[in-house]
Amino acid sequence: MLKENLSFENEENKKMKILILSGEVWKDVTNGGNILTGMFSDFDAEFSQVYCRGGTPENNICYHYYQMTDMMIFKSLIKHRPVGREFYIEKDHPYSSLQQNQALYSFFHEYRLPLFFAMRHLAWNCSNWKNYKFKAFLDSVNPDIIFAPCYGDCFKLKLTRFVAEYTGKPVISYISDDSYTLRQLSFSPLYWINRFSVRHQLCKTFPYYSLVYTMTEAQKAQCEKDFGVNMKVLLKSSPFGDIPAKKTVGVPIRLVYAGGIYLNRWKTLASIAKSLREINRNRVKMILDIYTGNDISPKIKKLLNDGVNSTVHSSVSQKELAEIYQNSDIALHVESFDLKNRLTVRMSFSTKIVDCLASGCAVMAICDEKQGGFEYLKNEDAAICISDAAKIKGKLMELVNSPTYILGYAKKARDCCRRNHDKNAITQMIKEDFGNTV
Repeated sequence: MLKENLSFENEENKKMKILILSGEVWKDVTNGGNILTGMFSDFDAEFSQVYCRGGTPENNICYHYYQMTDMMIFKSLIKHRPVGREFYIEKDHPYSSLQQNQALYSFFHEYRLPLFFAMRHLAWNCSNWKNYKFKAFLDSVNPDIIFAPCYGDCFKLKLTRFVAEYTGKPVISYISDDSYTLRQLSFSPLYWINRFSVRHQLCKTFPYYSLVYTMTEAQKAQCEKDFGVNMKVLLKSSPFGDIPAKKTVGVPIRLVYAGGIYLNRWKTLASIAKSLREINRNRVKMILDIYTGNDISPKIKKLLNDGVNSTVHSSVSQKELAEIYQNSDIALHVESFDLKNRLTVRMSFSTKIVDCLASGCAVMAICDEKQGGFEYLKNEDAAICISDAAKIKGKLMELVNSPTYILGYAKKARDCCRRNHDKNAITQMIKEDFGNTV
């Protein structure tokens, strides 16, 4: 239960003030922004955000911002200017006034080049970001509580510690990626230098957290063992409402993948596309549509986009995606099967999984059996699960020959979503946690 006089209305009858520290800009249509919107859309609180990326916020929850970007950092080193700027966005303001040049950062982030992160870390360390403008922003915000996702990024971890010390307020965090353990594969010295630097910063930052959310039991157990911190599993709530499960299967059967194709996910999608070309040799029985915001090289595009068996589209909004799922049969969750990327995502739980469960479609998971999301779907019997790339074609042929099997798993996915991802229950739990932490 919420503590008396410490809920979202304080003793002066004012709303609880929540400061969010995040790497990405808060856009409803991006993965990180969608998570924030899902968590806080039903909070009657006053929000502000510090973010460290270019771009324009696009949400109806937060209107007070402080922005720091890589470009600001590099300019400050040359011109000796303080980093950062404070601004407001009015409710329902047209989002067109702020620069959105993120192509270069997106490229380096997608390919995870160690040299880029090393240079970036050095630049942020040398810059004057703890300046009078930032402190004035924190003074004006005067938060009751801080929500700071835990990134594998040295600067963002330092940012969390500085804000926590300066404001003296409690911090709730959220972790999704494995940025700490040494079960990784890389032959780059720069990768391991960065890895150990992040480990050091995580060890210094975790004591500042009053509570840390994660989406998997495996990561909860790992963090409790490594850091001794108060951990809690937080599942994403359904983004689409209560969509009924499918009652008929389309002709041809339509598979949909919506999300990033980096970390070699494109290779798994290419295996599906290859299987479909063989299955559809005489007649088109099953098709694949891919919706992604990632840039695609000509080589990869040739494998994924023949326009008949598989087609690549640009990313779409949540509303558009819900409509696409309504006209589809199977929603896909895929990961790479190569060792390096299996280790990278082994404890992760893609938020896209919940979108798939809520879609009304059957869900198909194609990835390593020890991957966190796969284990969840397998244990809940909520998806058609394939843990061996060599079995993709055979399973797709089974579905072509027995399409009613798809309807059974559409119902199982919907039941799992209702059972574990109810928005009201999850929001109430978060509200209680925030109220009890203040």
